[in-house]
Amino acid sequence: MNKTEICFTEEELKLLNYGLKYNINYKRKHWLSNLALEADSAITRLPSHEQEYVRHIVAHNLQKLYKQFSKKNSNSNGNGKKEIKIINQIKIKLEDAKAIVTKADKGNSIVIIKEDE
Repeated sequence: MNKTEICFTEEELKLLNYGLKYNINYKRKHWLSNLALEADSAITRLPSHEQEYVRHIVAHNLQKLYKQFSKKNSNSNGNGKKEIKIINQIKIKLEDAKAIVTKADKGNSIVIIKEDE
């Protein structure tokens, strides 16, 4: 429910209607490589007799992630980038109008109100 004078586009309203818990499916370009490096860094802190076993499990899971991502990659990243752009447009409108998005008292809906209300 919009209790302000802000006019939102159809795309912005669609994204707002997903709710506050909506998760954008967007992965940065080298997210899998970064994940592998972070995992290896954590593995080196394990006792030496456990490191190879954990490396094997992590490598297996990273391969599964890579296969899943390469199947979905054709349209999911473009959609995520578009949603981030829309969120930035919403953010600018809210900042200009000094408004906030908050959870409604009842139900699973959101309310857009002025900050001073």
